[in-house]
Amino acid sequence: MTTTEAASETGSETVSDRTTGPVFTGTAGPRDGLRLLCRDPRTADDLPWGEAHAVFDAAQEVAAIVSRQDLEDWLECSLLHYPVLNAMRGGTPVPPEALTRVMHVSGDPRAGYVDAAKVRFQLAAGATVVVQNLHEWHRPAQHLCRRLAQLFSAKAGAVAFWTRAGEDGLRVHRDDGHLFVVQISGTKRWYLYDTPRDAADWSPGYVEDLATARTVDLRPGQVLYLPEGIAHHTRTLDTESVHVTVAIREPRLRDTVELAVRACLARIPDHATLSGTTAEREETADELLTRLAEALGRVDRAALVRDLSRRAAETRGSR
Repeated sequence: MTTTEAASETGSETVSDRTTGPVFTGTAGPRDGLRLLCRDPRTADDLPWGEAHAVFDAAQEVAAIVSRQDLEDWLECSLLHYPVLNAMRGGTPVPPEALTRVMHVSGDPRAGYVDAAKVRFQLAAGATVVVQNLHEWHRPAQHLCRRLAQLFSAKAGAVAFWTRAGEDGLRVHRDDGHLFVVQISGTKRWYLYDTPRDAADWSPGYVEDLATARTVDLRPGQVLYLPEGIAHHTRTLDTESVHVTVAIREPRLRDTVELAVRACLARIPDHATLSGTTAEREETADELLTRLAEALGRVDRAALVRDLSRRAAETRGSR
């Protein structure tokens, strides 16, 4: 039975009959995305996707995604607004007023615009400057992330990090996506801990009490791949560091279940109630859940996966 037929049985809409935009054939996959990132596409064939970290040389387009001069220009001559540009020091966010100014537009005061002098002061004091959502407004990052989203059938987003020499980044933490760290300038030392094997064994955020880390010194033109969930922290070495993190977030298993259930139950009115005596309610619930289980068993899995892939690739990534 197709998704449409299963949906009809429970009076619901299908997940596949509203598909627009790119058609996903299932032929693209992680290796295609990896080839786009590597200077030598053949390198991608040996990268341990989802298994362990790896370092490789960046493709020319990737290595040039952001320049040091871009950062200077964004500070001195742009309309960047907090929190698109923000900063962290010692794991704590720098307050907006310590980074921004009021700009008068046609005589009206508008708060929250980046103040170059304040940002430089925070940078010199040891803060890491973070520039968010490059895939939304910076053309090279937008172009790259859109292509990666299609190849990985996943969300793709980019963030820039700027840290002075000798400073630490965030304390040890895990991220909920596959990360590709593109070193733009300077050298950054990465401290890498365990790579979780099961999603049930970890959650995103700060972690404590981990074993001794392995270290990787990342230099300009190199990319560090970090599989989802690997614990890490960083330290900038003898010169200031600029790097861009490209995050790939694949569809979640929860997304799969939620989309299938919504397709089967979409037309059950929100105001419909479970009425009657306890016995009558149990009987109604049993009938409904039995119908749901049967309908889910007949959902078109291929259509469901195609729809999830399309939704993920068309959704702008974020960090």
